[in-house]
Amino acid sequence: MSLICFAKPSRLTLTWGDSSVSSSNVRNIESLEAFQAGLIRLSSDWEQAIQEVRMMVHRAEEYFSSDRPAYWRRQTQLAERELTQAKDDLVVKRSAPRAEDRPAATEAVKRVKLAEARLRLCEAKKRAAKKWSLEVKQQCDDLLGPIADVAEHCEVLLPSAAAELRQLIEQLKLYADKSDT
Repeated sequence: MSLICFAKPSRLTLTWGDSSVSSSNVRNIESLEAFQAGLIRLSSDWEQAIQEVRMMVHRAEEYFSSDRPAYWRRQTQLAERELTQAKDDLVVKRSAPRAEDRPAATEAVKRVKLAEARLRLCEAKKRAAKKWSLEVKQQCDDLLGPIADVAEHCEVLLPSAAAELRQLIEQLKLYADKSDT
């Protein structure tokens, strides 16, 4: 494609390919160059910010889909062992042949009740962690779609706009050089 410029005393009409871009009052090509450099910086800055957001989304998803469920599975296993141990201790205390030889089992009964309560809590947390895992995964997937669109702007559209602007600037420089002579 070629750029065709029609001069009027301080106005240019630019034609890019088959379409007329517009009539513009270009007084300072350096400002266009600064704008083009700004587009490149903006693209780079946004790309970095999007990468950081993606990493945060993936960390959040990892935390809720792997870390928390694994933690509560492990805590449930420990609570089951604790309950088994507490019940075994209670059985031992109650297993003396004569009632007068049996030690008081009130502490052992309390331990069993506490272990049962802890096991119920861990199982509830494990179920909640699974529910949250699914919900957070869905939310992360919903967020990553629009982020991909913005990433496309950063990686493709802004750099191509900057490249096209660079071509226009070069054509304007050629035109300005011809006008000066």
